[in-house]
Amino acid sequence: MKIINLLINENLLKAEFALDQATADNIIELSRNYLLLLNTYRDELYQLRNMPEINFSQQSTLGRELIEQSRKAVRAALEFTVCERNKTQTLLNSFTSISGYQATETFNQLKYKGFDNWETQSSGVRLKGMINDEFMTIPQAVETAGKLRRDSYIELKSNFNQR
Repeated sequence: MKIINLLINENLLKAEFALDQATADNIIELSRNYLLLLNTYRDELYQLRNMPEINFSQQSTLGRELIEQSRKAVRAALEFTVCERNKTQTLLNSFTSISGYQATETFNQLKYKGFDNWETQSSGVRLKGMINDEFMTIPQAVETAGKLRRDSYIELKSNFNQR
């Protein structure tokens, strides 16, 4: 029963559901929580690999088959967990690790304020060829782009993967 309880981790399932129901305001926190639980789950699955080997010559055919099926289930859960962890880490990074250039790309892609001609300059981000009040410092642009990305992800499930 220990393997079944480990494979069907209720806390992990609840965290995944919460992340699926996230808002732009709480998605970073929920992503971090889910990532933490995925890492813990992955470590628990790895520990199962360190269990003592069973002597197949002393086992019945049924016993060998059950052991093999259990190993396959653990291996599949581990592979899925690693993929899910990588996906969640990439999603979290797309909200939190944004450069000035990436902020500009986000503005142009999403046509922020109706424009797709934003450019990065040494002093910040501004509309190309325009002399007006449409200027942001790099930290302001990064913060704004992060919010735009979170909103876009919640609304459209669009992901801004890091390159």
